[in-house]
Amino acid sequence: MPRILMYIHPTCATSYHVVKNLARKGLLDRVELASTADPAGSEVLRRNIWSVPWILVDGVPAATDPVEPEEAEAIITGSWKPSGKDPVEAFMETVLHSAYAAAVAYLHDDIAPVLDTDFASAATRAPLSGANPKSVISEVKRRGKELWEEWRNKVMRALGISFVREYWWASGGSLAREELKQLATPTNVGAWLIAKASIGRSGLPSKPFPRKELVEDMARFVQRGAAGLLSKIRREQEEILNDEEYWRLLGEHGLA
Repeated sequence: MPRILMYIHPTCATSYHVVKNLARKGLLDRVELASTADPAGSEVLRRNIWSVPWILVDGVPAATDPVEPEEAEAIITGSWKPSGKDPVEAFMETVLHSAYAAAVAYLHDDIAPVLDTDFASAATRAPLSGANPKSVISEVKRRGKELWEEWRNKVMRALGISFVREYWWASGGSLAREELKQLATPTNVGAWLIAKASIGRSGLPSKPFPRKELVEDMARFVQRGAAGLLSKIRREQEEILNDEEYWRLLGEHGLA
């Protein structure tokens, strides 16, 4: 039996649904769970974890968000089958679903800074699919400008949702629409983006000034959609935070 190690974060909606499904199917004991909430204890940086859930099969990155509960189940039971998805498309979707990778790419206005082999391995399910992460990176690099132009606006929208989620957390869950609209200035968006895309100065552009048009686009997106975005985040987070059974499961695995 391969060793399956899965990194989650308790507030991640995908992690939440994966854990709940595995518990329903009686499969949680077949996977080793770790939480990125403790970066030192779970060796987040050493293991090069870009996103959650982050699933390793015998130590090799094998899946990350977007991952459906049924796919995680299939990886654990050994019944995983290829989806037929184009590896480059899979890589870009994974950038979109990783707040960190998305922020790095958006701050640099370039896909190049996230061309990492572990990230590509997880995106393409390499140890299961037989994909070659280095070949995928080479193809993304070859098509870099075209791909980034195609995906930039999708990445901006995903980051806008992350921005709202984190301000909701910072407010203790009391953030209101008008307050959010006032907070979503280009300067605040730019400051948030710089912080999101860097660990200290690691990942920070040499001249760390976000491109004006990009932060203005994101600020407008949040301001215009403030009510809907807040409603979405509130529903998502309250479902997770108020689920006593879920937190009991995490507690049993030392993750709460």
